[in-house]
Amino acid sequence: MKIENKDLLDKIFSKSSDVSYSHFINLSLYDEDFGYYKNNSIPKDFLTSPTTHESFGKVMSNQIKEIWNYYDNPRQFTVVELGGNNGKLKNDILNDISKDKKFFNSIVYFNIDKINGDEINDVDFNAENGCIISNEFFDALPFNRFIKKNDEIIKIKIKLENNELVEVYKKMKKFSFFNDDVISKIPNGSVFEVINDLDSIIKKISSFFNNCVMVTIDYGFNDYNKLFLKNPNGLVRCYYNHSMDKNILKNIGEKDITCDVNFNYLNDSLGKFGLHKIANTTQEKFLIKNGFKKYFDNAIKNEEKRSLISLVNPDGLGGFHVYYHEKPKGSFSPSCLND
Repeated sequence: MKIENKDLLDKIFSKSSDVSYSHFINLSLYDEDFGYYKNNSIPKDFLTSPTTHESFGKVMSNQIKEIWNYYDNPRQFTVVELGGNNGKLKNDILNDISKDKKFFNSIVYFNIDKINGDEINDVDFNAENGCIISNEFFDALPFNRFIKKNDEIIKIKIKLENNELVEVYKKMKKFSFFNDDVISKIPNGSVFEVINDLDSIIKKISSFFNNCVMVTIDYGFNDYNKLFLKNPNGLVRCYYNHSMDKNILKNIGEKDITCDVNFNYLNDSLGKFGLHKIANTTQEKFLIKNGFKKYFDNAIKNEEKRSLISLVNPDGLGGFHVYYHEKPKGSFSPSCLND
């Protein structure tokens, strides 16, 4: 693939002629001078639940209050939002919480996002009680790519060769992210992605609290069978100029890059560091069972109704997975999941 955005590529390959996909993606998205998220002249294509309608934040504030009640209304209750971007969800949550003075006065709210200069592994604090909100955080983390060839898992790297970007294959001593049974069922020729340094990220997140409930909302899959279908292009999604493609090596620094979250792998990592899975559902059911209908009934304009419908559309945002985890293992039971 012919070279483009030479200044960014000079940075990416400054120390090596071939690099991992995670390194390439990290700089393509977050480089201070040329990264996609740092370039304000590029219109951002993604549409998230908080930007779709403020009702999403109101529902989340109700969920946070339920967790606060679970911990017996502590005088200080810390909320950590992972990947909160410019703070839209934070503002909607706090605006809604402000109606309850006692609850509002207990809240300490942190929005941790790389686009604001936050490196999660550099954040260092510990709170007694709180909750973690992860809305479309894990799908945006840099990932590495692998391919199964001749019954062997091989790492895919990127090389700058004769002013072109090419993929090169690097054999590994051991692929330890999935167990042997899963690996044996992945078809030869399939490409798949694994979030880079996930364990270290989860270890850091877990260290923030002695007691907490984590609510994770993201798109992806929670059945390894998704990996057992031959997929030579992997589960990458790139967004450029209001269209989606799977080509990470084109329009470098000008497109968003994500991939489907492997919730099996994510849950294993969370459990390893004390965040135990409680339950899971879909965003559609999560919102509806948390009183979403009243926001739709109160909407007057058709445009607002369409935005609300998109939040629960099972073929879109409504199909996102919602997971609950607790540290340490306790008795929290989300009321929205109780029949």
